[in-house]
Amino acid sequence: LVILIKIKQHKMYRKTITIALLLFLSLNSFAQQDGVKEKEEYYAKKKKMMEIPSPTSINQIEDGDSRLINILPGVYYFEGNYNMGVYLVEDDLTLIDTQEEEKMSRNLNIIERINKKASVKYLISTSNELKALKTTKDLKTDGVILISKRLTEENQLKQKQVGESGFSGSFKPDFSFTEQLNLNIETKTIEIASINNEGNSIVYLPNENVLFTGAVYTHKKYPYLDYKNGVTIESILRDISKITDFVDENTIIVPGKGTLANILDLINYQKVMTNIIKQLVIMIKNGNTLETVLAKKSIINNLDSRGFGDGSVTTEMFLTSLYEELTYQLGPVDTRSPEERAMERLKEMQK
Repeated sequence: LVILIKIKQHKMYRKTITIALLLFLSLNSFAQQDGVKEKEEYYAKKKKMMEIPSPTSINQIEDGDSRLINILPGVYYFEGNYNMGVYLVEDDLTLIDTQEEEKMSRNLNIIERINKKASVKYLISTSNELKALKTTKDLKTDGVILISKRLTEENQLKQKQVGESGFSGSFKPDFSFTEQLNLNIETKTIEIASINNEGNSIVYLPNENVLFTGAVYTHKKYPYLDYKNGVTIESILRDISKITDFVDENTIIVPGKGTLANILDLINYQKVMTNIIKQLVIMIKNGNTLETVLAKKSIINNLDSRGFGDGSVTTEMFLTSLYEELTYQLGPVDTRSPEERAMERLKEMQK
C-alpha cells in the first residue's frame, strides 16, 4: 500500500513538472513572438520614415507654370525664376516677395486653396524692387500691409531712376525699418532683418526655423552681378556670411532663386565662388581676354555640369560680369605674351 501511494505521488509530481514546463515554454514562445513583433514594427516604422519624401516634393500644388510647395505645416513657397514665400498663421496669410506679374493671379488663386477662410494680411518685400507692381497695388487697395526696409538717401536717388519697378513717388511701404522689425501674429513671430545697405533684407520664421534669403542668395544657380550698381561678387559673399549667423544645421533655407538649401550649401557656395575668383584673377593677370575665358570655361565646368548655367543668369552672363568686375578692380589687362613681358623686364633691368 505504501509503495502504491508513493508511485501515485511520483506520477502526480511528474505531471505537475510537465505542466509547469509546458506553461514556461509557451510563455517563453509568446515572449519571443512579442519581441519579434516589436522588432518588425520598429523596422517597419523606420523604413516608413526613410520613405518620407523630401521637403521639395511634399504637397505640391500646380497651375500652369506656378508651383506651390509645402515645406512645413503653414509654410510654403512658389518656386521659379524668383521664389515667393507664403506663411499661414490661423486665418492670416503673409506673403514674402512676389513673382512676375503674369504669375501672380494664378499664385493668389492657388493660395486660396490652402485655406478658403484665410486672407492676405501682410506683404514683405526683401528688396526695394517689386516684381509685380500692379498686383502689389491691388493688394494694398484691399488693405494688405506692405513692409520693406527703409531706403537710404543714396538708394532713394537710385530708385527715382528705376521708376515704377521700385518704391518711388507716392508708392511707398506702409511700414519700413532700418535694422530689424519683429512682426507678431497670434503665437508666431516673423523676424525681418537688414542684410546690406542696398535695401535687401532676410525673413526668418523662428517658430519653424525657416529662413527666406531674398535676392542675396541664389542656390545652385549663378548670381546676378552688376558692379556698376553695387551688386558685386564681394558684396554677395559678404551678405551670405551674415546669413550664416542666423541659421543652424537644422534651418531650412529658401533662396531667392533655386531649390531649398541648408547651412552647408551656404558654406560650400562661398568656397566655390571664392575659388572661381582666385582662378579668374590669375587668368586676367596672365593676359587672358574675356573671349579666351569664355572659350575655355575651365574654371566653371564642374558647376555647368550641375546646372548652374540653366537659370536666368547664363554661364556667359556670369563670366562676363565677373570678368568686367575683376578687371575694373585690377586695372587694364596686360595682353602681351610671356616672351614680350620677359623682354620688357630685361630692358628695364638693363636700364
